[in-house]
Amino acid sequence: MRKMLKKIFAAVILIVLIFKFAEEKVYVTAEVGDTAEIVTTAAVRKNLPLTIKFIHSVQKTPVIEELEFDGSDFVLRRTKYQSQGVGLPFMESDGIFRRDGDWFIMDNMNRRIKSLSLRTGVGTELTINLAGEEIRLYEKFPPGTKINIEIK
Repeated sequence: MRKMLKKIFAAVILIVLIFKFAEEKVYVTAEVGDTAEIVTTAAVRKNLPLTIKFIHSVQKTPVIEELEFDGSDFVLRRTKYQSQGVGLPFMESDGIFRRDGDWFIMDNMNRRIKSLSLRTGVGTELTINLAGEEIRLYEKFPPGTKINIEIK
């Protein structure tokens, strides 16, 4: 009986350790050549912020996209930009539109996103901020590098 209790106790400890060290994380990776390089990770938690900043390739003005993790997906909450044009939200169905100084802002977008694939580009200054850590991807990787943001 005592041996069986020891085995059960050891199994419970093992399961607890597996769950403790196998917590989900957000992985930001860069595909460099044939390999994926981990750029950064962050422990997954509800309301985890993710901000993507870049210079729009056509308008040549800044765009800021604000997302947060809701427990299962990233959710695009807001997009801020300085000139209207291709690929930028403008329809009433996109959210609540307002203007604040030089910025056009689309609030309450609530678009669910499982994972993101971005690319560095010439002059786009792609930058992300994940859980307070700013990463200037355009300084680290050449134009055309695929950047993946996913939960594992």
